[in-house]
Amino acid sequence: MDPPAFNDLLHKNITKAYKKVSTSAISTTELEAKDIATKLDLDDRIYTTAHREAFITLKDHKPNFNNNPTCRLINPAKSEMGKISKQILDRINNKIIANLDINQWNNTTAVLSWFNAIENKDQYSFIAFDVVDFYPSISLDLLNAALKFASNYDNITSDERQIIIHTKKSYLFNSGSPWGKKTSPNHFDVTMGSYDGAETCQLVGSFLLHLITEKHGKSFGLYRDDDLGITNEPPNNVESIKKDFCDIFKKHCLKITIEANKKIVNFLDVTLNLRSGKHMPYTKPNNVPIYVHSKSNHPPGIIKNIPDSINKRLSQISSDKESFDHAAPVYQDALRKSGYNHQLKFAPVPTAAHTDQKKKRRRNIIWYNPPYSRNVSTNVGRTFLKTVDEEFPENHILHKIFNRNTIKLSYSCMNNIKQNIDGHNKATLSREADRGQAAPKECNCRKPVECPMSGHCLKKSVIYQATVTTSDNKPEQTYIGLTEHSFKTRYPNHKSTFKKEAKKYSTELSKYIWGLKNENVQYSITWKALKQAKAYSSATNRCNLCLWEKYFIICKPTMGTLNKRNELVTACRHASKFLLINFVT
Repeated sequence: MDPPAFNDLLHKNITKAYKKVSTSAISTTELEAKDIATKLDLDDRIYTTAHREAFITLKDHKPNFNNNPTCRLINPAKSEMGKISKQILDRINNKIIANLDINQWNNTTAVLSWFNAIENKDQYSFIAFDVVDFYPSISLDLLNAALKFASNYDNITSDERQIIIHTKKSYLFNSGSPWGKKTSPNHFDVTMGSYDGAETCQLVGSFLLHLITEKHGKSFGLYRDDDLGITNEPPNNVESIKKDFCDIFKKHCLKITIEANKKIVNFLDVTLNLRSGKHMPYTKPNNVPIYVHSKSNHPPGIIKNIPDSINKRLSQISSDKESFDHAAPVYQDALRKSGYNHQLKFAPVPTAAHTDQKKKRRRNIIWYNPPYSRNVSTNVGRTFLKTVDEEFPENHILHKIFNRNTIKLSYSCMNNIKQNIDGHNKATLSREADRGQAAPKECNCRKPVECPMSGHCLKKSVIYQATVTTSDNKPEQTYIGLTEHSFKTRYPNHKSTFKKEAKKYSTELSKYIWGLKNENVQYSITWKALKQAKAYSSATNRCNLCLWEKYFIICKPTMGTLNKRNELVTACRHASKFLLINFVT
């Protein structure tokens, strides 16, 4: 799909449910977040919402995709305040579960525990229903009703309610423009992928499940938007139950699809059978499992554990060897195609016996996560731990803090193919958007021959180098600096530190220049740009500008002879402007 067609499809999906909003609405929301964070004394640690661009993922497995392409709209912009809301909602949900005897499932294991506890399974039939578009269908009224219900089991303060409601004010960004949900005048939207989206879904689900169990008993359970229950009522009465369920959800503006009188049902990743009383693994049609190849550029620990973890998982969700053997061939074939020789065998997971263990002291662990690559011959982990042993021996004053018990190493993975493709697609779309725009001017000096950066003084986000040549024929000295703005904006500040003695300690370069001036040594300075890189962005949580400066200082020491090693540990100076404490309209 070429960029124009992709952008058209993206725009079509956005305009279905969203409309453009003014930037003032975003400013108002950020000011509300700032007020909340200030009350919590967290405004100096919480960032404003990153304006991450929305994108779509194509559902190319759907029928008639070529003629009618369908896709899923993803909104990666999410409020940092959601991290606080998540903790509040976790506490509320735990209180509800502790006080109410309801089947609020968090994983497949909980579902299987419920299923295995059913006596005389063959006398029952399943009722399974699914909430259509559950996340975006949660309204402000429904969330308020769920919070009112939860207040019977936990003390929810007005400030906590404000935080929970505020984090649902969500915006979507496309080509730099903000969009808000059409059906919500206050931009209320529970988005998939937000920090507290799953917890909000669980709270609303508990409220709806309570309404069901009050009228139809406790034989029903819920996982996110998937509900399952059993009944031994005759078919005529089951139809009445189905209608009642639809009325409960319709009252709260929710739609459901429901199936009843079923002896076998596929739920999450298992198939449950009431006739035989067994359960086995389940995969959706045409959903062929694919695993990391055994010769992939991944840490050895990950490659080694893949077959064992698959075997363990299949054994956990299989009721017996027969169920395991029935489901295993698909996974065995996937392992073989990925280069593994492991033979899947049913291995029942023993139930862990409860033992009273003494409370262990939690040790503060410092984790080092270097990226792993087979192209690197050096054993980075062994070298790092050896360095720790050498630098912090047992008689060292800091040995209690830095030792092999407090410092652990775990390799991280390099970018996978999907991430590389996503990066390529973003770069292609960005170039397409920039096409036709005039190239930015690089110099506006009245006398171009006198430009300090040789005609590139207007370049922004650059790492630059200053070379100092002296009249006493001593070796040239070099200094590496950076600026997020144009070099022409930074240059006068350097000149000021050379002229005003009160600023002589501003930089290592100014210290050196004042040393030459005190010794009456003539000097000249030439400037050049080394690298152009992006400064800190809250969308990426990364400052390539600072990283490249540190790279030159570490790996190219001759290019920055005046720079000190302590500059490497300084915090990024470009991130602070994104903090809520510094937000202004």
